Amino acid sequence: MKPHLDKFGSIGAVIAAAACPICFPKLALLGALFGLGGLAAYESQLIIAAQALVVLAAAGHLVAQRSRWLPGLALLGAITFFSGLYLAGSEFVAYVGLAVLVVASAIDLWLRLPRRQSRS
Repeated sequence: MKPHLDKFGSIGAVIAAAACPICFPKLALLGALFGLGGLAAYESQLIIAAQALVVLAAAGHLVAQRSRWLPGLALLGAITFFSGLYLAGSEFVAYVGLAVLVVASAIDLWLRLPRRQSRS
């Protein structure tokens, strides 16, 4: 579970945010496309889940420590997300934070892929 903690948190946070139409309306459009519109009644629980999963993603990057800069990028994404929600009150800033977390997880996944040696 430990190697995938950061990816689980990042993807889970995006899915939870996509099911939250008032908090994240642009992601809710994507969520409605995949049938998550029925979860709108549970919006207050989903925003809490999204926040918990953002923390989980950042913690997963800190625990994994596969590079020096990747945990910093994940922390920057988490701080940006929470700043957008609570300090700036900006939906755009929260989206940027989520995007940075997803990018950090994608880079981490890319770095862990086995490399094939070319034949010379």
